[in-house]
Amino acid sequence: MKWWSGLIGLAPFALSAGLALTFALAYKALNRRMSRRSPLAGRKVGKLPGQELVERVSDHETDLLLAVMLMYMALPLMFLGWVGTRFRLDTVVWGSVETIFLLGALALFGYGLFGYVRAFRARERARDGLLAERVTGMQLNRLVAQGCTVMHDLPGEGFNIDHVVIAPRGVYAVETKSFRKPKQTGAGDAYRVVFDGALLRFPDFAEKNALEQARRQAQWLAKVLREALGRDVPVIPALALPGWLIEQGDDTWRNAAVKVFSPMGGGANFMAKDIQAIDATTRNLIRDALAVRYPDIPA
Repeated sequence: MKWWSGLIGLAPFALSAGLALTFALAYKALNRRMSRRSPLAGRKVGKLPGQELVERVSDHETDLLLAVMLMYMALPLMFLGWVGTRFRLDTVVWGSVETIFLLGALALFGYGLFGYVRAFRARERARDGLLAERVTGMQLNRLVAQGCTVMHDLPGEGFNIDHVVIAPRGVYAVETKSFRKPKQTGAGDAYRVVFDGALLRFPDFAEKNALEQARRQAQWLAKVLREALGRDVPVIPALALPGWLIEQGDDTWRNAAVKVFSPMGGGANFMAKDIQAIDATTRNLIRDALAVRYPDIPA
């Protein structure tokens, strides 16, 4: 028996791992070449407090998963190696059973590849959303110096409101969206979106669902505050599009049901204008009513 015969049992594992790595790298390279780009790509974004620790926790969780996988695969891998030392290719007769196992292996590999593509796309969307919320949140936090209270990720009923700004002129329920820019459009036009009060017109598509979502969340927040305080509180829906240049007329800005803005460059300062519709006592009551919606820190 030749020395390499002991490795035959590991050959399917090595082949499967090699194919998986090849397909994953090829898809990642193709996606980078063909996909749209984030409007925030290339910009410098500051870090949030504790972000380094969050990333470190994520790294440790990955290490934990790899350690568990190693423990899980240790015996099967060694068993395959042991079987390989007793396996002889010249005794194999290909038949229906072998065909069924091969088809099953191909089906499992294909299902895994489908899951990888789906998870990869979901991760990219989540990354874009995280970056957009970070940028918007950091810009909104500057309003605290102008007398506003800013809350992030307010838990709702099966959803969350990205940001809530409690200002003298009203309460703003801010939804943040990250829409990728098309690859083929010129550098200036690619970042331009036109808002007519009812529809967002991007360079190569139109969008209104985000506006409806912002409006629904503001209505829910107004209902919660009415039940908590026993009176109506003005809640204004707002939609933040970080990285986009928003074109809208003065009439649209004044009359649109949803305030659409880019938080960059002081774009959120309109929330802190000195127009008092809510007194300081009521603002404190609003803050306290919303603070109780956050979950307790686990022991």
